[in-house]
Amino acid sequence: MTDLAPYSDVERMLVADLGDFGATGTVLPADLPGSLPFVRPRRIGGSDNGVTDVARVVVDVFAVSRATAWDVARRVQQRMISGPRRIPDAGVIDRAVTNVGPQDAPYEDSRVRLVTAIYDVSSRRPR
Repeated sequence: MTDLAPYSDVERMLVADLGDFGATGTVLPADLPGSLPFVRPRRIGGSDNGVTDVARVVVDVFAVSRATAWDVARRVQQRMISGPRRIPDAGVIDRAVTNVGPQDAPYEDSRVRLVTAIYDVSSRRPR
């Protein structure tokens, strides 16, 4: 039996898809306060059925103020749930559902505000 091709990297797809909201990456920059707003998608698990990968993804939004963090997080949420989209050179996101809506979260640096949310992101293998 031949192994199936791996599913698309959901973190890579979201870094590409959410880049217009600010700096984006899976690792926080050393100078986070100088890179705000910053959006960080991180896969924290999920499941699959052999055809569709359903990744559970945390999307953190770091910003200089509460108002900015919430504004970006709400716009990110609308992008996430807006329907299927093809991410060039990365894959296809078929669907995303809000699992835990945006919420304020503590962050160790008082110059930075954090709003975080969790989504279930369905995607398929790249072709």
